[in-house]
Amino acid sequence: MKEQVYSNLFYFRLILKIGGTEQFLYEIAKKYHAKDITILFDDADFDQLARLKKLVRCIKRQPEKIYKAKRAFYNFNLDAIDQIEADEHIFICHAIYQNINQIPPVNHPKLTRYVGVSNFSSRELEKYAKHLGKEIKTEPCYNPLTLEKPKKILKIISAGRFNDKVKGGDRLLRLAEAVEKYARENGEKYIWLVFTNRVTFRANTPNLFIMEPRVDVRDYIADADWLVQLSNDMESYGYSINEALGYGTGVVHTPLSIIPELNIPDEAHLTCEYDMSNADEIAKKMFEPRKEFTYTPPKDGWDKLLVDEPSNYKLPKADTEVECINRYYDLEQKQIIEAGSPTYMVEPERADYLSSLGLVKILRKKK
Repeated sequence: MKEQVYSNLFYFRLILKIGGTEQFLYEIAKKYHAKDITILFDDADFDQLARLKKLVRCIKRQPEKIYKAKRAFYNFNLDAIDQIEADEHIFICHAIYQNINQIPPVNHPKLTRYVGVSNFSSRELEKYAKHLGKEIKTEPCYNPLTLEKPKKILKIISAGRFNDKVKGGDRLLRLAEAVEKYARENGEKYIWLVFTNRVTFRANTPNLFIMEPRVDVRDYIADADWLVQLSNDMESYGYSINEALGYGTGVVHTPLSIIPELNIPDEAHLTCEYDMSNADEIAKKMFEPRKEFTYTPPKDGWDKLLVDEPSNYKLPKADTEVECINRYYDLEQKQIIEAGSPTYMVEPERADYLSSLGLVKILRKKK
């Protein structure tokens, strides 16, 4: 049997889930796979290895086995160099070693060439080699990078008090499972932000993220493709639904009685049954292209309900100086205030309130 001699053998000890050298190996494989590339590794992340295998030969290093190559490239370390016989042994400088408190492996007698992935890294490698008493010449060679038009990521948002059962938290989890299943089986990508006060809210998907509740999520709604609101039939108006539609964001909802009254364009919404029997169908439709639409919320009539008199309201000023005398969490500043910390200014009414709780001492009130 003819002995295997690899044309271009790239050794990297540990291929992690994410990293610059990992991306370098993938870009080399993607752009130059026609040049007979082999990647030799000790251990590798499953997903990284899966995408590399679609393009190039990948081999897990075996102890004591000898590998032969025309050119062997070493990424970061030389752990396998004594097992490799090659016409050329090329060290690639991917990092500034002295900045990560490591010594670049430049002294091995088998090394024949040195490559830096930038002029900067080339200079730094030569400089450090000289510091070790070795004169080398490093060839700069930028990392390959091929750019394709990225596939759109579906953006989904939900917001609600999901500790309250009528808000449909359990339904949301069921739909999240269906969305994840469809995305995984069809190579789709998405991200789902859920603003909620329910800390135990969990979904079996790595793409759903629990966010701290906040009083205004309009920017998130406007940037999303879908707003998901699967509450019980207790919505008398549906602020989130109207807001989302007004921003051109589609809505996934349950068969709420208010919906027919809102005159929503057909392409702007999807209806999930209360028992979630059509969750898989809805998940599929969420990934399908959706026509743009315009929506105008129902016109309000509050102009006629309010007494027509000018307002004399003035915004309270933070003109009262206080000093913390007992450690407490300040809800307004959203931080812990330590006793004896620098004084700060608050509104007069708040100063009186904090003082009544024994938390602060009032130093100065504006007259």
